[in-house]
Amino acid sequence: MNVNHAAFLASQPLDPILQNIIDLSQTHNTYNQPILNKQVEINKQPQVEVDDTGRIANEGLQESVCEEVFCSYQHREIAPGCRAHPGDIVEAGPLAALPLPDEYYPICDSLPKEIIEEGKLSSLQLEGVIHACQRHQVILPNGQRAGFFIGDGAGVGKGRQIAGIIFDNFVRGRTKNIWFTISTDLIVDSRRDLSDIGCFVKVIDGCQELDRETRVLGLPTDFKEGVVFSTYATLVSSVNRGGALNSSKHSRLQQLIDWCGGDQFDGCLIFDECHKAKNFVPGKETASTKIAIAVTTIQKLLPKARVVYCSATGVTDVKNMAFMERLGLWGDGAPFHSFERFIESVQRKGLGIAEMLAMEMKTTGMYVSRGLSFKQAEFVTIEAVLDKEQKQMYNTAAHVWNELRKSLESAVVRTGSTNTRIWAQFWSAHQRFFKQLCMGMKVPTIVKEAKEGLDDGYSIVIGLQTTGEASLVSELNRSKGNISGFVSLCREILVSFIRNFFPTKFEKSQDDGPQEDSWSVTACNMLTDFAQKIKLPNSPLDEIIDQLGGPSKVAEMTGRKGRIVRRTASSTPQYEQRGAESDIGVESLNVKERNMFMEGKKFIAIISDAASTGISLHADLRIANQKRRIHLTVELPWSADKAVQQLGRSHRSNQSSGPLYKLLTTDLGGERRFAAAVAKRLQSLGALTKGDRRAATGADLTEFNFDTQYGRSALRTLYNCVCQKQMIPGLSLNDIVKDKQDITFEEFNVMMQESLVLMGLVEIDTLRTGSAIKDKDTGDVGKFLNRILGLNVERQNLIFTYFTECMKFIINNAKKEGRYNEGMLDITATSVEMIGQPKEIFKDLSKGHGTTKSVQLKVDRGMNWETALKRQESSAGSGSFYVSKRDMWGRKMYILATKKDNSSHLYTVCRPNTGVSVFDEEKVDLLRKYSPITVEAAEKGWKDMYQSSGEGCMHGDSCRQKITCSVGSRCYKLHLICGNIVTLMSILESTLNRFAVKYGLSKYESHIRVVRVELDSGERVVGVRYPELLISEVERALVDKNLVEKLQAQSAITQGQEGQIILDPPKLKSSKSITEDIAPVVPRCYKKAITPPVTIKNFFKPKMASSTSNSAQSSTSSNSSTSMSYEDHTKELSETVSDKENSLQNSVQNGESKGNNSKRSRVHTPCEDNVASQESVTDSLSKKRSGEDLKSPSIKRQRKQETLFSTFAKQATKKETTTTTKDIKCPICDLKFEPSLANDKINEHIDNCLIE
Repeated sequence: MNVNHAAFLASQPLDPILQNIIDLSQTHNTYNQPILNKQVEINKQPQVEVDDTGRIANEGLQESVCEEVFCSYQHREIAPGCRAHPGDIVEAGPLAALPLPDEYYPICDSLPKEIIEEGKLSSLQLEGVIHACQRHQVILPNGQRAGFFIGDGAGVGKGRQIAGIIFDNFVRGRTKNIWFTISTDLIVDSRRDLSDIGCFVKVIDGCQELDRETRVLGLPTDFKEGVVFSTYATLVSSVNRGGALNSSKHSRLQQLIDWCGGDQFDGCLIFDECHKAKNFVPGKETASTKIAIAVTTIQKLLPKARVVYCSATGVTDVKNMAFMERLGLWGDGAPFHSFERFIESVQRKGLGIAEMLAMEMKTTGMYVSRGLSFKQAEFVTIEAVLDKEQKQMYNTAAHVWNELRKSLESAVVRTGSTNTRIWAQFWSAHQRFFKQLCMGMKVPTIVKEAKEGLDDGYSIVIGLQTTGEASLVSELNRSKGNISGFVSLCREILVSFIRNFFPTKFEKSQDDGPQEDSWSVTACNMLTDFAQKIKLPNSPLDEIIDQLGGPSKVAEMTGRKGRIVRRTASSTPQYEQRGAESDIGVESLNVKERNMFMEGKKFIAIISDAASTGISLHADLRIANQKRRIHLTVELPWSADKAVQQLGRSHRSNQSSGPLYKLLTTDLGGERRFAAAVAKRLQSLGALTKGDRRAATGADLTEFNFDTQYGRSALRTLYNCVCQKQMIPGLSLNDIVKDKQDITFEEFNVMMQESLVLMGLVEIDTLRTGSAIKDKDTGDVGKFLNRILGLNVERQNLIFTYFTECMKFIINNAKKEGRYNEGMLDITATSVEMIGQPKEIFKDLSKGHGTTKSVQLKVDRGMNWETALKRQESSAGSGSFYVSKRDMWGRKMYILATKKDNSSHLYTVCRPNTGVSVFDEEKVDLLRKYSPITVEAAEKGWKDMYQSSGEGCMHGDSCRQKITCSVGSRCYKLHLICGNIVTLMSILESTLNRFAVKYGLSKYESHIRVVRVELDSGERVVGVRYPELLISEVERALVDKNLVEKLQAQSAITQGQEGQIILDPPKLKSSKSITEDIAPVVPRCYKKAITPPVTIKNFFKPKMASSTSNSAQSSTSSNSSTSMSYEDHTKELSETVSDKENSLQNSVQNGESKGNNSKRSRVHTPCEDNVASQESVTDSLSKKRSGEDLKSPSIKRQRKQETLFSTFAKQATKKETTTTTKDIKCPICDLKFEPSLANDKINEHIDNCLIE
């Protein structure tokens, strides 16, 4: 900053923030005592037990976080002769442990046997089709038909499953179906999916084709059945009808409903890529997107429709499930009365309940979720360390924004500005600026990684979300198109904010117009001038393309229309339109660029959000460029949906190798904000769509996730301690400052206070009084991580380290107290057996889907002598046996203690009766209570204790609760509640909290956990760990709850009868669903579905006649193969003739066969190439055509009414036939020519006659 600028800001009427901080530091120079009496609440270390009796009492089973996030999908013969899926498919561990309901739907009745036996629908895909059809037989208590959710990932074949569902419904008489998706281009894929399974149902290209085919008397017959393929954009649009004089708008939604036939429509309603409809807020339609409202509306207007939700990403948050009404999770008679209650219950309990929800949805039969294995893919996190020059650039930028903030505060006060959007715009621009700055700092690392990858023989995919085109266009407009050189998007964001939002005029205008405040004008000009002079990085996207060889080497697939490029090394970068030389649109250009990459003409691809859906960049076995992909994830998107889409571009089925993902971040603490945002959503996405929070992508991004209950608790603690000038209890200053060991706590705390002020989170007066930060900000981790971007590098990393150390401490305390929720836990034990059979509980008391069962397990948690000896031998000398110095309950206690990894003073303790302890032991405490002994001395005592602790507790005969007490017992009874749990969680928790003390439950038993147990038989059981003795208490609570709800409903109805108006009276409906009978296959519909459409190609296709059978001369028919290649079928689809052409051909055929006395017969012959064996009904050919050597395939066509057009066509055909059969003679000598004589010979003869 220049001297004049510094002097000007120093003389401003309001004191600068930093000067206030300095004054405050001088006034309050005591930092070791809090100003207020309020103490910071922090969990302290538990006191050491005198002996281990208390710890043994609180020991439970050895539990560990499930290492097996994914399990390989197990093929089962779900239909006779079905084949396994060809890809390497996995399923989230928790979901894999739970079975789907039994299959009873007769899918073999509707699908041709060859489709199943030849693997055109794999067993995995058949599973989805069968359970969707089964689910559609269910009518929910509210009268609507139940829906099904296909949450499969890429590579599983969602399109084939949809095609299978449509095929089954069509042949059972439901001949109208609607398929919604995101792009019209995908209609080719839908037709391919249908034809691949031998289904030739007509696919109508949206409402536009219905418009084109509509006649005066309505739609032709062909367009009254089939599948309408529509986009979500079309669903929310409308069209003008009625001409210029009487035009009116008709919604496409109503047009589709009219085509279906109204509320009795019972065909399929497919919502492909259904995450497009996620933003629906029940009761607040104005806050919902148009697509979300339209999707919800069409479901309500078509209550009998068979709804299928289909998406690889599903939902990123529970609140985005609002449009999935047909799952039956809320509404009349459902587990939850309304979506608001559902979301409140699930969100309040966090990810644990979301995981259970996914599992319950699968066991009910409304949900499947399988995905392509990420086994081939690798994940690496690369940290781009900033060099000295980059740090200086960052610090200068942070200083400018701080000065801008101070000046803006002064200008707002001086001008009396009432613009309430100024500060929202300030922090928005602040975030975008530093996001672009962080990306710019990563460019050298990106280029280095890309070049190294190319040298090593890889292809490079670079993924980002934003292109910065808006800022580029803004700069282009300002410079009137004269741009020479690369543009800094950071500078454009900063300058644009100052010019558009910095107030310079007094709010209260005088009669002669608004007056300018000279101070504000000077400040604005100085800040703008300073922003233009500081050094900032160029546009990251343009810089990356330029350094990697320019557009000729890099395939760009983004949504931007223009870019700045340098055509030669010595030329000046200039702005140009993308694809200007080819004059094609951006979408077509992206497809062209993609093909260049896949064909190996370019080996670097850059994709943005615009190209993240639908484009495949994997090492496909069918294309030329099969080099392994390195996917550099430069900018993780805000949305988990988009993150999964982007990662999925380079990882698909049928690939030669899996990609190597490299997630790039800088060493700036604040830059982790962007990774944290996505990690949180990916974690949640995994919980909802995969059943395990870590299963969203296969990557372990939890290291970036700070926005958790522990992160929020750590942030509140940090704010309170900084404001009260305290060090967080349990933390050491040396662990935080690390490299700067000479700093005192007073200096450190002043730096933290200054940082909070500069982040706009606390006012000067707040620090003077020592009061805390506003409640709404104390737990806002997102705001904290966003705002620290505006601090210089040193302060940013310091406060971020302080926050993370506090968070680690809180998590460790939660683990020690058994409160830390790590997701589903595996029970590890020597032996696990089920006692008796699962028993149904809470019958007729809960409203959930399915049943709730009580499972009793006998678990041997002990450690025998052989296992203990192996553990001691494998501890590399750090493990020893110990014996207690004093007796416990009349006996000595023997333990094995092994040193923990990466620790010099903590030991893991194992006991013969309770196995591995959940409590770590300090070395000092261990030696105080135990004495080391030799292996030989420990053997007898260990074995005796192992044998004697088999059944009874360690208290012996003197125990007052001998029957129920299990303290120290080796064989432990574990009780699980399985099945329908989600709706019961609130009552289960409240009952446990109320009776834990009364029944003397241990700390282990006092917390609900979702656990997975593998029995000795190999069977897996998943459920909630819950004390069996509280089941009767839960039943009483459920009876009371149901009684209260019933009385409230009756009371409301009674009040309504007495004259009060009730807008939405409660309904005393049954909570039971109804299952409909399965409709039989309709032969007419079956034949129509498997008969290929009439095309020019197959109509005139030659086929050799049989030469061995005389019957072939009278009647011959053949089946068209239903197993065509994708290329052949798309060609046939494109060559389909219009109705008039079909009518003409029918007329010609009728004319040729008129007068033929041969009867029409129906002949079933197998297809000659043995690919398909469906039987089709065909008309026999006339004698004349059946006797010819060349025959066209006979196709059944309905006889159409003759028109004037067809009559003329027949006459023309007759005339042409007579002329072609007339004898040809020489006009000179009347010589009769042979029919086979060529034209040149005839001409030669006539010429000779003339000459003679």
